[in-house]
Formats: sequence, C-alpha cells, structure tokens
Amino acid sequence: MRLAHLEDWMPRLARLSSTDRTVLPGIGPRRARQIVAGAVVAEEAMRALKVDEVEICPWALREGAILRHLESL
Repeated sequence: MRLAHLEDWMPRLARLSSTDRTVLPGIGPRRARQIVAGAVVAEEAMRALKVDEVEICPWALREGAILRHLESL
C-alpha cells in the first residue's frame, strides 16, 4: 500500500457508513467500525517511519515487526 493511496482513501472511508464499508474487499462487519482509525494509525506510522510504501500482511504491526526481526537473525 502506498502512502498516497492511503491519503486518497481515508476521506472516502470516513464518509461511508459502517454498513457501506462492509462491501469493500477485506472489510467485514468487525473491521468496518475500526478501519478509519486503522487508516489514521497506518498513515501516521508511515510518516513517522518515513516510508512511502508498505506490504500488507494478515498479521498486526507487532507481529510483522517480530517476523522481520526473526528473518534478520
């Protein structure tokens, strides 16, 4: 995911209702209410880390950091 795409999608996600967000790929009912907050956290993390692009994985940021560390050993 590129930072520019995230910046583009955040206002769109915020305008949608939780119900409308559930029709988007990968966003089920449980994620629909938290996806905007997650997008804000992702954007701020990318800015703080000065990263323009990240690879999406099924795990959380913490697990991704642990896996990356283990790969480097």
